[in-house]
Amino acid sequence: MFNKKRHYLVLLTFILILTLLTGCFLLEDDTDLSIHIIDVGQGDSIFIRTPNGKTMLIDAGEPSAGKTVVSYLNRHYIDKIDILIGTHPHADHIGGLAEVINNFEIGKIYMPRKIHTSKTYEKLLETIRDNGLKITEAKSDITVELDEDIYLYFLNPLRDFGDDLNLWSVVLKMEYKDTSFLFTGDLESPVELELLEKYDPDFLKSDFLKVGHHGSNTSTSQEFLDNVQPIVAVISSKTGNSYGHPHKEVIDRLTKMNINVYRTDKQGNIVIRSDGEMIWSNQEPYHSN
Repeated sequence: MFNKKRHYLVLLTFILILTLLTGCFLLEDDTDLSIHIIDVGQGDSIFIRTPNGKTMLIDAGEPSAGKTVVSYLNRHYIDKIDILIGTHPHADHIGGLAEVINNFEIGKIYMPRKIHTSKTYEKLLETIRDNGLKITEAKSDITVELDEDIYLYFLNPLRDFGDDLNLWSVVLKMEYKDTSFLFTGDLESPVELELLEKYDPDFLKSDFLKVGHHGSNTSTSQEFLDNVQPIVAVISSKTGNSYGHPHKEVIDRLTKMNINVYRTDKQGNIVIRSDGEMIWSNQEPYHSN
């Protein structure tokens, strides 16, 4: 009888501790803005949850990464994506979106008005149609209120970029009180310079930068960094990828500016949080030395 009672006491204590710990994690999620850079290998996928539970997903990696993204969202008890963004038609960004659409309630979908003939792109359009959804064109000068004190500004596409799909990348700035976040897809340097010409430098400044094109040297020019002046930069790429991403030139630029760099190829999933005044992560930045 004593051993049995002791077993129950131990079990109850364990449940109580687990409940308290879970409550703490949920409380952190409930009270802070969280930006989740999901490790989808050589691709992009970023999930955002606001303090009031509004959600946004930017890209979902290759088609094979769709299940990874769905599993990640399920682990965080997500049942609806309020805003879904496909930055541009390349498969390593939109490939997993069909899987997401088939597994969650979807609010509004934003994509650039750029047609692509790949099977991945065609499957995404079919999935959107089959689920009774429609696409809102993503273009510069759209402003969306995602949640209280959280605003989204679409900065790109600025114009028709022809067949260069990377240049069509949706560039999104998110502001939350005194903090700001810049998401760039696969944007390359020529359009970075166009953004610098169109927008006030103070407006482009952001605490957080999602480094363009997986850290390729085609992107993240010194001029762009000098204007954005991020505190934190995140690179999404795959270990040992055939492109050599992230390129040394980009890492050197970030390092010389004392920017805290996070990398999915070295650290897996990354979570950045903000209370509207500060940004932080429970993970340390990646140090190559």
